[in-house]
Amino acid sequence: MIIKPRVIPPDIDHLEMLLQRLKSNHPVTPQVEGLLSTKRAGWTGEHSLDFHLDYLLEPHVILHNLRLYDGRHFFQVDTLILFPTFILIIEAKNMKGQISIHREKKEMRRDLEGFQGPVEQAERQKELLQEWLLHQLGLSLPVDFLVVFTNRRCVLEFDSSDSRIHEKVIRATSLVGAIERKKEFYQEKVLTRVEMMRVGRALADAHQELVPNYMKRFNLGYSDLQEGVMCPECGKYFMKRAKKKWVCVLCSYSSYSAHEQALREYAALVSKVISNKEAQEFLKISSRHVVYRILSAYARSTVGGGKYIKYLL
Repeated sequence: MIIKPRVIPPDIDHLEMLLQRLKSNHPVTPQVEGLLSTKRAGWTGEHSLDFHLDYLLEPHVILHNLRLYDGRHFFQVDTLILFPTFILIIEAKNMKGQISIHREKKEMRRDLEGFQGPVEQAERQKELLQEWLLHQLGLSLPVDFLVVFTNRRCVLEFDSSDSRIHEKVIRATSLVGAIERKKEFYQEKVLTRVEMMRVGRALADAHQELVPNYMKRFNLGYSDLQEGVMCPECGKYFMKRAKKKWVCVLCSYSSYSAHEQALREYAALVSKVISNKEAQEFLKISSRHVVYRILSAYARSTVGGGKYIKYLL
């Protein structure tokens, strides 16, 4: 059973919004495109595991993209599976090329690039999860992990005297078999079905979504963004407000709700609160009364009052 499904992470949405909103030929565009490409590749790799996980036999509870606070820092787990006898962490790696894993050096290399050792990374996640379970739920449970390389165009080589490395670092095609072998190793039942659901719900409730701030990361300001409402049909920022709907000047496409995406982008990139005047400028509407009707219908709530009122997006 999946109680926390895999969804497109907010950082991909925010990067897509930023890339769309950046002014034409902005110098930071290549950096945003590069980071977005990396994030999409990671998401694709994680998502590809679902095909293999569908073949797991019950009972189990699955949580995807879990982000927990340990009292000092946040730690993330790509996929967490609760079985009656143990908990399994899956760390997904969607990398291609010649991948060398050095256990003694605690690193991973691809060509001339160096990365943190994936086994050490997963071991640290294991330790943090066990501490979290103990401190938050009072449970001491066995936790294991697998590092799964999902890209077919990946050649793995190991420079290690640890013969068990092949049991910890695998390809996606070996995932189900590797999990079944671990289930054979853990024989003592530590969780009933009801307890598995309870622990799973507690983990899901404790999840805290990462809210990225790519405007700050790329040292951008409001002046770096395009204003206006984008046409859903042609993708240009040439929609004009006319008689309670939006009409594209270029392709004549009309929409009653095109402003909603613009306000979502404002909330993600600029601020979660907006004044009438700020909305007039961003949506390119001259009438404060029209903007008032739009914000009153769209906003979750308001803060302040009178001429100082702002709308929570």
